[in-house]
Formats: sequence, structure tokens, C-alpha cells
Amino acid sequence: MISKNLIKSSLIYTIIGALPLISSFFLLLFYTNYLTIAQYGALVIYISFTGFMQILTNLGFDTYIGVSYFDGKHDKAVLRAKIGSITGYMLLWGAFIAAIFSILGENIFTLIFQGKDIFFYPFGLMSVITAFFNSYFKTYTNLLINQEKPTRFAIVNMANFIMTLAFSLTGLFMFPYTLIGPMWGRLLSGVGIFIIAFFSLSKEWKIRIVLGEELKQTLRFTMPLLIFFLLSWSISNIYPFIMKNIMTLQDVAIFGLVIQFTLLVEFALNGMGSSIWPKVYGLIKDKQLTGSTPELNKYFSGFNAFSLLLIPASTFFIPLILPFLISKDYQASFIFLSVLNIGFASRGLYNYFLTPIYLFKKTNVLPKIYLATAAIQIAISIILIKHFGIWGAVAANLFTKVIQNFFLYLAARKFFTFKFNNLKFIWLPLFVTIVIICSEYFVTTHNLLLVRLLQMVFSYLLVYIFYRNEVLALFKDLLGKFISNRKREETHS
Repeated sequence: MISKNLIKSSLIYTIIGALPLISSFFLLLFYTNYLTIAQYGALVIYISFTGFMQILTNLGFDTYIGVSYFDGKHDKAVLRAKIGSITGYMLLWGAFIAAIFSILGENIFTLIFQGKDIFFYPFGLMSVITAFFNSYFKTYTNLLINQEKPTRFAIVNMANFIMTLAFSLTGLFMFPYTLIGPMWGRLLSGVGIFIIAFFSLSKEWKIRIVLGEELKQTLRFTMPLLIFFLLSWSISNIYPFIMKNIMTLQDVAIFGLVIQFTLLVEFALNGMGSSIWPKVYGLIKDKQLTGSTPELNKYFSGFNAFSLLLIPASTFFIPLILPFLISKDYQASFIFLSVLNIGFASRGLYNYFLTPIYLFKKTNVLPKIYLATAAIQIAISIILIKHFGIWGAVAANLFTKVIQNFFLYLAARKFFTFKFNNLKFIWLPLFVTIVIICSEYFVTTHNLLLVRLLQMVFSYLLVYIFYRNEVLALFKDLLGKFISNRKREETHS
């Protein structure tokens, strides 16, 4: 029986988990009206650098703390010591990284950005400190999830949300057309959430630093995670750094903005994936599957259909609504949205190939896949951006998704046999992708909405013809599951 508390907790984690995306989009409306395009381009780079540093300063501790909690939850003394040592390692490692970048940061930035426009002091250093604070807080909130404390999770994340908006907007209004507001806003909210996390962890767990075998055991777990997360970051976030050395900050701003728009699609697809994965995992486990079945394919085929419904809708409505909210200087980004969004048409295959890798615990192949993908991506990004500008970055993004799926398939097929309808899984998404890309050739600022509307109608027509059974079955299954759970609750209440 699924309890009311479980449903309540799931809703809290889902809604609160969306707060960073909500704050990002809300602040975006002000950034595009109170920053020049070049300033926003610089902000994109500093935020991306913060993301890199957050992974580096975290060292995989946010994942390790969850594993350690479940390993020691039945022995409070052992658990208290383990969590205390993890938080101690985080403080020590964060201080070490901050010290290293305080000394070498300026030289690193000069090497990467050639001493133009982007500098380490003060905003680069602020990014390092902000990253550590965010990393520490994220590890604390991950622990709250594993402790099943949704209320406290919601409170501390709401505090983060409010502080981020309050500090950022206050600074932006006080110092318009500078990066002072956005950067100080992120840093001050980081200070706030670090204080919350530090005192909460100190009160519940004894923070300590233990050297020797315990440290070695921790590093054996976290170092592969660090490599994997850094490679994942590279695949998604390397473009601004490459573009900055080839193009202008204005180009970085336009591309960074359109990437923000695609996060809506990614968030919705991740939500749908979270809805079907329990069914998929249960099906594979219960029937001990080592290959595809029609029932299993139904979920991923339905996911493909959902993608082809969502993507053109997002591509049409964003340029329809946002011109009323953002400065006209940034509206050139709408031109690139359709081709970037359609890259998510392959997300169904990505999830399908990734599922057995996770389920059969073959995750040791992932760093190799991401390393190969990142290497190819960086090479083609440099070449394409150099010759085609922003369109080169868009093409590299699209090509990278295809390459990543191919590598995942090569790895997963060694222990899982894939058999599915090629028309619905490969050729139809590919056909829609090609048609949408070709139709973009005819897009101008005057007919953009008309072309995007035709793209949506075309995609919806194909979904109705070829996927309507899967879509109905998927939503009926998910709805039926929800209704049956509610009935069981009412019976036992």
C-alpha cells in the first residue's frame, strides 16, 4: 500500500525540486532587461564556471552521503561517525580547492580567456566560493531526502529560493547594467544556505576528519563519480567557453539564453521519465528480462510520442509569449530554439539504453562513454563554431546527442538484447527531426510563428497516426495506477 505520507513526500520533492528552474527563469526576465547582451554573456560563463566548481568541490559526496546513510542507518553510532566524517572531508576539500584557485585562478582564466572580458577577480573567485556553499547545501539536502524529512527539505529549499531572488533582484535594481547584483546575489544566498547546512549538520552529526583507511574508502567511491560528473558537465556546458574564444560575449549570451529555454523541455521529459521508470524497473526485475518485450517497448514508445508532442509545443509557445517579457535585444535566440529542442526527440532511446546499464549495475562503462562523447563533442564544437558560429554550436549539440546514444547502445547490448519497432523508435523521430531542421531554412523574423505552428501540426499528425495507441495506453496505465493507489488509501483509512 502506498501511504498518504509517501504521496505527500513525492509531491514535495517534485515541486521543491523545480524551484531552481523557476528561480532561473524568473531572474532571466530581469537579467534580459537590466543587463546588456555582453554582460549577460559574461554571466552565462560565470554561472557555468560555478557549476563546474560545484562538481569539483563536491567530489561526489552528495551521492556518497546517501549510500552511507543506508549502510549505517541501523547503527546510530556508526552512522553518526560516518556522516560526521563526510561533512568534515567536504569542509577540508572545499577549503583546499578554494585556496588553490585563489592562487592559480587568475592564471587559469588568463590562459582560457586570453585576458579579455572575463577575469578571475572578483567574479571568478566569487563563483568558486558560491560553488562550495551550494555543494555543501546540496549534500545536506540529499541527506534530508534519504532521511525522509520532506518538510525540512521544503523549508530549507524555500529559504534558498527566497534568498536567491531577494539578494539578486535587490543588487540588480541597485546596480543595473553591472554583474554586481547577480553575482553578489548568488554569493549571499550561498552564504545563507551554507550557514543553514553547517549548523544543521553540526547539531545532528559530529563533524570530524578521519585519515587512513576511512578516507581511502571514501575516495575509492567518490573519485570515479567526480570524473563521471565532470564529463557530464563538459557535454552540457562546455559551449560558452569554446564560443568565448572564437566569437563574442553577445553570441555567448544568445546561445546561453536559448539553452535556458530548452531546460523546460528537459525538465518535463525528466518528469515523464521518473513516472515510467518504476514500472520499467519493476517489469525487468519481476520478469528477469534480459531483452526487450512488447510490454517494455510500450513505455519507451509512449515516451517518444510524448517528446514529439512536447517539443514542437515548447518551440511554438516560447517565442509567442516571451517577447512580452524580455528585451528585444535577446529575441534573436528564438531562431535557434527549434533545432536545439528537436535534439530531445532521441531522449526515449537514451533512456531505453541507459535503463539496463543502471539496473544491471554496469555503471563502470559510463565514464568511458562520457569521455569518448566529450572528446568528440569538444573537437566538433571547435570546428563547427569556428566556421558556422552559433549554428555550429547548435549542430554540435545535436550531433553529440546522437553519438552519446550510439555509445550507450554499444555498451548496453552486451548484456541486454534490444528488439523494437525501428519505425517508431528511430525512423519517425529522425524523419520529424529532418523535416523540422529543413523547415528552419525558411524561417524569418516575420514568419517564425507560422513555421513553428506548421511544425507542431505536422508532428502532432504523425503522433496521432503512428503513436496514438501507445499514448493512450501509457496515460491510461499511469492514471489507473494513481486511481488504484487512491482507492487503496481510502479503503485503509
